[in-house]
Amino acid sequence: MKRFVSRVLFLTGITACAANAQQAVYPQRPIRLIVPVAVGGATDIVARIVASRLSQALTQQLVIDNRSGAGGIIGTELVARATPDGYTLLFAYASHTIMPFLSRKVPYDPDKDFSAMGQVGATPLVLTVHPSLPVGNVKELIALARAKPGQIRAAAPGMGGVGHIAAEIFKLESNTDITTIIYKGGGPAQLALAQGEVQFVFATPPAAMAQIKTGRVKILATSNPVRLSYLPDVPTFVEAGLPGIDVMPWQGFLAPANTPRPIVMHFNAALNGVLKEAETSSKLAIAGSDVVPTTPEALGEKIRKELAYFSRVIKAAKIKPAE
Repeated sequence: MKRFVSRVLFLTGITACAANAQQAVYPQRPIRLIVPVAVGGATDIVARIVASRLSQALTQQLVIDNRSGAGGIIGTELVARATPDGYTLLFAYASHTIMPFLSRKVPYDPDKDFSAMGQVGATPLVLTVHPSLPVGNVKELIALARAKPGQIRAAAPGMGGVGHIAAEIFKLESNTDITTIIYKGGGPAQLALAQGEVQFVFATPPAAMAQIKTGRVKILATSNPVRLSYLPDVPTFVEAGLPGIDVMPWQGFLAPANTPRPIVMHFNAALNGVLKEAETSSKLAIAGSDVVPTTPEALGEKIRKELAYFSRVIKAAKIKPAE
């Protein structure tokens, strides 16, 4: 019996050593990167910039597979159901913590079904208003909205998008009655603002910068924790008196739950190394994303906090989930 037990322990040890050795040289073949948005959008561009450098750093190709649809749910489910071996990853973005509350048919748990690998970056939002609006700061916008309940219109660049949620948070935090109009994307929303169909929009700097420079819109505040270097005169929402508006679209890598720890840490080290490169940081800045290197634990905690936060916001805003 002792000899049998010893043999079992010996074989178990060999198996564990073999598994550890395999993980230590990860990756040994190309990695499939699911990007749950269409080709050409901001999230896709950021994914391709990082994937290109990671392919070099890991000496294995990250093969991008765009699987758009249902606000990212289709592509995300593929990763949730994949083998947890580090060879199928998700390029997650802000929708990951919002869509679970906007659809009744999310076939995965956005927290428990994934292993966080590391954050890539975050994009601040800016509050842009039509130049004809007689306001020069956030407090004046709130006063005007309270004086004209239901008459101030906000454009939301897509149902359930970060811009939409930010507008709803603004209404809740400022205790104002503002009408939200849903548009199909950031471009149409910004055009509606420029044409005066709506009075304000929460947008990303790349989406709004051209109109800001030409004076077709004016900017009142940013959701960034500190003032933006390229918009030094624009206050943060904390400075403007609305600290609750800290919404910033983010991007990061997730793997299926139970992905081995050595694989997670090896990937995280490679990712953070790439993000610290000046060339990568510069390319991401042009794409509108500021690099945010993190540990896997930090990204996991961020996701859990956002899930709790957006659950409360969406319920308070009475946004009903789609069937």
